[in-house]
Amino acid sequence: MNTLVPTPPSQELTRSRRIGFLIYPDCEICDVCGPLDVFHFANFSLPRFGRTDEPGYQLVILAATPGPVRTHCGIEIIATQSWYDIKDGLDTLVVSGGINVEQACKDNPALVEWVRAMAPRVRRVTSICTGAFILAAAGLLNHRRATTHWMFSDVLATTYPLIQVDSSLIFARDGHIYTSGGITAGIDLALALVEEDLGQEIALAVARTLVVFPRRPGGQSQFTACLVAEASSQPDIRVLQAWIMEHPGDDLSVEALADRMAMSPRNFARLFHSETGETPAPNGRGPTPPAASSNKPSCRSRQSPSNAASAIANACDAPFNAFSTSVRTTIGPGFDRPCSPDRGVTPHPIS
Repeated sequence: MNTLVPTPPSQELTRSRRIGFLIYPDCEICDVCGPLDVFHFANFSLPRFGRTDEPGYQLVILAATPGPVRTHCGIEIIATQSWYDIKDGLDTLVVSGGINVEQACKDNPALVEWVRAMAPRVRRVTSICTGAFILAAAGLLNHRRATTHWMFSDVLATTYPLIQVDSSLIFARDGHIYTSGGITAGIDLALALVEEDLGQEIALAVARTLVVFPRRPGGQSQFTACLVAEASSQPDIRVLQAWIMEHPGDDLSVEALADRMAMSPRNFARLFHSETGETPAPNGRGPTPPAASSNKPSCRSRQSPSNAASAIANACDAPFNAFSTSVRTTIGPGFDRPCSPDRGVTPHPIS
């Protein structure tokens, strides 16, 4: 499992679930809009299932002052209230991230202090992406397991050594503190929060509406730069690299890998080395994957494909089939899978 599955509390709440989204200049717009849409569509889904007596969510945007706040991409979000005026009444606090979040902490220490003061007054404190730096600056992540965008995980761990940073996770929970990985991982976290509150039925309905995985396969490590940099330019070798990381306990000898690629051991070893700079280990342990990539990638190939083209098609089919099953999509005439041998063999990453 790449996410920490929290123990769900009682789904029947008698008070309104007021969700406060904390924003600031230069924050990441997807950190706000992605999770916010999850809660919005949860409200939309409740009456569809006849659950009209449940409180749903009240969504408020909090900034230093009410009004427009310019995000990193230039689009402005209208804050409905000032966080200065909020002393209590929030169920969940959602802290957005941004590429300049550390500077935001330095420029506005009152914001950090407000987050610290609000933490014991809310049921849940969550951060999206680099919003973890604000929680860290407030001391809320000390001696806790947390995650953030994989690009900033080393900085978080170095700057705040008391935090147990796990960059492989899509999201993490430690007590009533939740942290998510990079950007769209905030959607995954929000879906988990909806499932806590309203159950799997509503969470699945929201995922289907947004056309996302209810539970994303794989963790952040499948997107890390070291994997991209060290990946082969040959699609069939890229798929094999993913398969190797997915099956560390299998037979990874040169002979077994060559058989999987429908090649002779000698030709396979030569090709693999020329493409990756690594030599397949003859002891059956396979090439050593990057240290930061302890988590499993999402593209999974099936056992013993007859040729390289089918290996690529199979690798892309697995997450596609998982998605189709999880959101109950159907495949009809003219509906293509992500890749197939008869229409090209370039796999596309699942994001």
